[in-house]
Amino acid sequence: MEKVALIIGHNARSKGAFSMIVGSEFSYWKNIAEKVKGEIPELVDIYERKPNTNYVIEMKEVLKELNKNDYKFCLELHFNSSLSLSAKGCECLVYHKNDKAKKLAIDLMARLQNDFKSTIRGNRGLIEVQDSNTRGGYGICNSKDTYILIEPFFGSNIDEALRFSIVKDVVSLLVEFIKDNL
Repeated sequence: MEKVALIIGHNARSKGAFSMIVGSEFSYWKNIAEKVKGEIPELVDIYERKPNTNYVIEMKEVLKELNKNDYKFCLELHFNSSLSLSAKGCECLVYHKNDKAKKLAIDLMARLQNDFKSTIRGNRGLIEVQDSNTRGGYGICNSKDTYILIEPFFGSNIDEALRFSIVKDVVSLLVEFIKDNL
């Protein structure tokens, strides 16, 4: 049976962006990932970066374990933040030569647009990563499977964060996305 990997963005050492509405990236996505796994346990594995001295060491350990398996695709879970409280929208980071990742990312962003009234940012919401030195590119460039880093909203934008604070709706969107793309 094919499965999907969920990689929780950040960890207890480096909790990521903070939202007054949903908290840290790490706590928000850890909760969501566990609820998704609770609904479709046979379809999802969760990976978490164990705190270490730096991001690369942490991600090397995650990728070593991740690459022991075969996943239909991998989703690294994040949200954006900005000093501008009006910054909004969704985007996904993908490997620039992976058309499957681009197709999945576009599908996910269309669902975000439909279900959460998200704005799709920039180049169809795609940030095309060419090497692992690009911010967020380590997993994308070092996974043997299709890998997408998602940034579905800005935690600094009160209106967006409120929409994404309804955990059951976010879980439902991810569960349906995973089931539809396996």
